[in-house]
Amino acid sequence: MNGFSDRIREGFPGQRLVIVPANVIQRARELPLVSRLYVTHIGNYPKAPHHYVERETGAEQTILIYCTGGRGWLEMDHQRFEVRPGHLLTIPADTPHRYGADPDDPWAIFWIHVAGAQAAALAETLGVSRNSPLLFVPDLALMQQTFEDLYATLNYHYSDAGLLAMTGELTRLAARIKQHWSHPEHHRRAAEDHVLETMRFMQDHLDMPLTLKTLAARAGQSVPHYCKLFKQRTGQSPMAYFIQLKVIKACALLGSTDQSIRDIARELGYDDPYYFSRLFKKVQGCSPSAYRASIREERPRPDRKNRFI
Repeated sequence: MNGFSDRIREGFPGQRLVIVPANVIQRARELPLVSRLYVTHIGNYPKAPHHYVERETGAEQTILIYCTGGRGWLEMDHQRFEVRPGHLLTIPADTPHRYGADPDDPWAIFWIHVAGAQAAALAETLGVSRNSPLLFVPDLALMQQTFEDLYATLNYHYSDAGLLAMTGELTRLAARIKQHWSHPEHHRRAAEDHVLETMRFMQDHLDMPLTLKTLAARAGQSVPHYCKLFKQRTGQSPMAYFIQLKVIKACALLGSTDQSIRDIARELGYDDPYYFSRLFKKVQGCSPSAYRASIREERPRPDRKNRFI
């Protein structure tokens, strides 16, 4: 961060934020089942540059923060924890803390404040503590969908049924965290596995115009971090690798079929055959038609005398 004036707590583009009204919280405290675990605040920041929160005496509720992209940090009990995509932070109630987004690669997060008779037991259930508040839950899509299901219960206009559904979805979120978590130190290995998975995904979807954003999201990484991991493994950028795969497939089709260059381009996700030809020439050193001609010239001709051997 460049200075204290840069720090902001909320007000990010595309953010969603709900603070449950005090009268609704009072009803939640009085409803059977709901009173044991309910949401008081919930939100989602798709990108949060300069995000910074400091609570000198902590919050009244247990806080869950899940990172879906970028990077951030948490300081609590004189310890600093670095946060990456897939990390879940759990901050107990009444615990002084501060957290914020990385200045170069600000995090994307969803977060929930939880209260109720069983809120204090949530951390124990998840197996976290003040000294070890991080879990790694690598399935970003699953976590995001579970959050969306929880967020959707707020559209029930705080009816008793809606509040009961809210508690149910909150319990389901805890159950999914418990089912899919691993230790934070597994993050690097998991991240590399996700990079390998995107390489397989590229191979299986050569007909699609995949974007960096799509591939990074599939790997559970920010675009810069995904590109860095990918280049460490392959020596080239994700898009250069993807184009190379397409060209390899094009070479196979040019040599083994009579498909037109336009049809091959379409099969590889390019509507413009001229654009495809330029990419092909940049990688292969010659045009698709020249490559086809060279392959056919090199192809051995059948020996008429030995054709029945």
